[in-house]
Amino acid sequence: MRARSIFITGTNTGAGKTILTALLLHHLRESGVDALALKPVCTGPRDDVRLLQSLQPGGVRMDLMNPFYYKTPATPAVAARRSGRKVEVKALKAAVSLVEKECDQLLVEGAGGVLVPLNERGQTWSDFLKATKMPVLVAARNELGILNHTLLTVEYLQSIGAEVLGVCLQNPINGANMDSSQRTNFEVLRDHLSKLPVFSIPFLGKNAGKTELIKQGQKKTKKTLAEILELV
Repeated sequence: MRARSIFITGTNTGAGKTILTALLLHHLRESGVDALALKPVCTGPRDDVRLLQSLQPGGVRMDLMNPFYYKTPATPAVAARRSGRKVEVKALKAAVSLVEKECDQLLVEGAGGVLVPLNERGQTWSDFLKATKMPVLVAARNELGILNHTLLTVEYLQSIGAEVLGVCLQNPINGANMDSSQRTNFEVLRDHLSKLPVFSIPFLGKNAGKTELIKQGQKKTKKTLAEILELV
């Protein structure tokens, strides 16, 4: 039976969506699952897209994996202004459906947070989630201020009827150098999100968005990644 697709969103840009998606993708494929990842919308540098493609060589063409790409590093609604192809939820849904047929597990990484404007008609990722009914993982960067951003993101997703699978808190530095906020954020989130699982992804290095570091990181986090995927 085909596994459900998963949408990975973040509290904001730089929350760790691509790292989480890459870890899950490599873990699935290493486990023998025919898994693919999409980043349907990308603005600015295409490094995230290339990282995911490096972990699924020959899996899906670039134009299918990342159908909406804009060089301007801005919100999609702004980045696409000079382009003849605007981001539309209907087209996003069609792009996902096309690749879903080619694999047993699909990971879909969003761009920015769930309320990032996709076009000048006011559509956001929330409209995509309403249209697809896709369950959601929330990536959050472990730093001062992330509690508010994470709780607001989860509360909003639940308010629109989205199925939130859990929160993945990613550590940008190693434990010895953490400040008091970083040392306690996991516990506070776990207490406040008592009905949702909260996972911790350890520091994987300053350049964690590299193929080899993702592969090494997957080995270090096998247990956590397996626990996350058990929710699907």
